[in-house]
Amino acid sequence: MMILAQMFGSSALVWDGTEMLQAALGPKLRSRSGSRLGAPAVGDHVEVGRDAQGTLSVLSIAPRRTSLARAGSGARDRQIVAANAEQAVIVSSAAQPPFRPGLVDRWALLAHRGGLSPVLCLNKADLVSREEAERLIADAAIPLPCVLVSAKTGSGIAELKESLQGVSSVLVGHSGVGKSSLLRRLIPEEQIVTGTLSEKSGKGRHTTSSARLYRLPEGGVVIDTPGVRSVALGETGAAEVASVFPEIQGAPPCRFTSCTHRMEPGCAVLAGVQAGVIPEKVYARYKKLLLEVLAP
Repeated sequence: MMILAQMFGSSALVWDGTEMLQAALGPKLRSRSGSRLGAPAVGDHVEVGRDAQGTLSVLSIAPRRTSLARAGSGARDRQIVAANAEQAVIVSSAAQPPFRPGLVDRWALLAHRGGLSPVLCLNKADLVSREEAERLIADAAIPLPCVLVSAKTGSGIAELKESLQGVSSVLVGHSGVGKSSLLRRLIPEEQIVTGTLSEKSGKGRHTTSSARLYRLPEGGVVIDTPGVRSVALGETGAAEVASVFPEIQGAPPCRFTSCTHRMEPGCAVLAGVQAGVIPEKVYARYKKLLLEVLAP
């Protein structure tokens, strides 16, 4: 088995554990390339073979252990961002662009849904004091392991490397948060292009146009993905939203199994908020995300 490292239409890069090799997609996989969930994805474990001319082809995809997928254009349409990653490193920035906790929540929900462990990486920590960066996290009540880093100065990179060592990770985040700059710190030998913020809009420009898997010098692999400006969740229920917030997910059972923790009688979450067991800011974040996903 090899690992699919990057897609180029009907061809791909595959990693054999030592080097990257170019391969064509076999006929069966080419026919699935437009099927979203059934299409090959970076991180897939694939079987390859050579034809009589020696051309390497990707023949089949092994069952996925995990998959990070976001909603597509249809109500039930989902697109695989990365396959078989163990953790989703949600890259955000302390400033320029501003920290967006709501986007972190959405990526965390998708990570939980796909079987990945979410981790927050707060980049551009050099633009604020450490106290300000820690206050951003505390005020937003982010319930994730967090690494404060600066791709510009190198601060926190050693800690980030440690969290990536020996595992398969996928980097996701808003456009302009500095994922490509972080990769240049992590893998200096790779020629990774970085971008700048638009002076007019203050928004990031896309520098990563497609997902790509890289081997880390310390062991493990990381999948870089294009930056996004929004994250669609698709069909989502209250239980999935609660999975993002440990205090809410860990509350005692409510009277009704279908409780959304908004106004139902016998709601253990509301009782926990009133008793001060569940912080009000955590509940406010839960309710905000829930109302967003329930909105028509």
